[in-house]
Amino acid sequence: MNPPKTLTERLKFIGPSVVVTGSVVGSGSIVMTPLLGAAAGFIFLWWLLLSMWSKPIIQAEISRYIIVKRKTFLEAFADMPGFKTTIQGKTTSWLVWFMFLGVIPSVAGMGGLTGAVAEAGHKLLPQLSIEIWVISCCVSTWLILYWGSYQSLEKILLAMVLFFSLVTMFIAFSMQATEYQIDSSQVLEGLTFSFPMDHLPLALAVFGFTGISYGEIMAYTYWCLEKGYAQDTQGDKEKTKLWIKTMQTDVWVTVLFITIGTLPFFFLGAGVLHYVPELREALSNNSFWDINIIDSLQNMFALVLGNWAMWLFIVLAFFVLFSTFLSGTAAFTRTIADYLLSTGLVLEKQLSRRRIIKLIAIVIPFLSGLFYFILPNPITLLLIAGIWAAMGLPIVNIGALYLINKLEKDLKPKKITVIFLWLSLLLQITLAGMIIYDMTIGF
Repeated sequence: MNPPKTLTERLKFIGPSVVVTGSVVGSGSIVMTPLLGAAAGFIFLWWLLLSMWSKPIIQAEISRYIIVKRKTFLEAFADMPGFKTTIQGKTTSWLVWFMFLGVIPSVAGMGGLTGAVAEAGHKLLPQLSIEIWVISCCVSTWLILYWGSYQSLEKILLAMVLFFSLVTMFIAFSMQATEYQIDSSQVLEGLTFSFPMDHLPLALAVFGFTGISYGEIMAYTYWCLEKGYAQDTQGDKEKTKLWIKTMQTDVWVTVLFITIGTLPFFFLGAGVLHYVPELREALSNNSFWDINIIDSLQNMFALVLGNWAMWLFIVLAFFVLFSTFLSGTAAFTRTIADYLLSTGLVLEKQLSRRRIIKLIAIVIPFLSGLFYFILPNPITLLLIAGIWAAMGLPIVNIGALYLINKLEKDLKPKKITVIFLWLSLLLQITLAGMIIYDMTIGF
């Protein structure tokens, strides 16, 4: 298959961006983002934009290496300098093991998503308990992934993402015709680079979950491989460059989808939910146990469009959160399979990658549901995963800088891209330091 040469042709090859957007918009956009706006108003608008727009460069540069070398994410990171292990002939770096540990908090976040889907489902059909909805969500996800393929997953998520984007834009525009309309002074307030430490845990979780987290960066490389971006060009660098351009176009589509799907919810949170006293007080006191996600967030639609719109939100929330759970689980099937094979814990000649993926497709939904039953509070579970995601970003950024430095000169990115990666790394290290300080000493 020849790579597309024009922008129009490249747009026909988008796909990985759709799958990744499906895994981002639910947890980050529809849950955490409006809660941050509800807690602090518009003050964190700059923070949200930074989260959405600073991380795709890391995504693109790691994917550049994957396309050139035709390796999986973990095969590439196994070469990182430092401590290494060798199991059954497979050599693995310390960085891979560090990210493997991140599976635990990440699956906890999936448990939070399961609970949120179940709460929305219970609102739609209260005859079924939340526990039944959790089990139904997990079983449905397993069946879709067990019998489906990358192509079917892409089509399902494309429909959900497009519907989600259109509805959120409609709600945001409708907001301007109500008493909650946003003016330029509020937007400017959100661009003053203020950072109230009272909202640190929620702000860090939003940074970890909105835009694209390191888990999605990792997953994106597998979707690139399955989409066919990493074709064997038989040493033809021009064809390789064309596939890199195709991937970069796809990444910009990710940015567009995520921005459209996230900003309206922040505006609704800051412009509407911020004036709901009970919710703002619970968030300010970090009393996440007192918050029911669906009951709290449906006010965004009801106060703007009327009480009938709360049902629109519930339906939207159900499908968007389910698409996020589906996409996230699909990503886990690829990443965990690669963990097991790249570390030598499982040999591919004994158990094929495809069979491992099928097995993980049932294990992840099961563990997600188990996490929810152990800790039945979606916001707390999502906070755990979001904060870990923020802490893991520096590691992936370091990996991106190391990997692109190994490429041939004419396949490396421009100097401005490398400078941006270094600035991004400085920001992420600062964030990780803030997390550690807040957990040990406290601000």
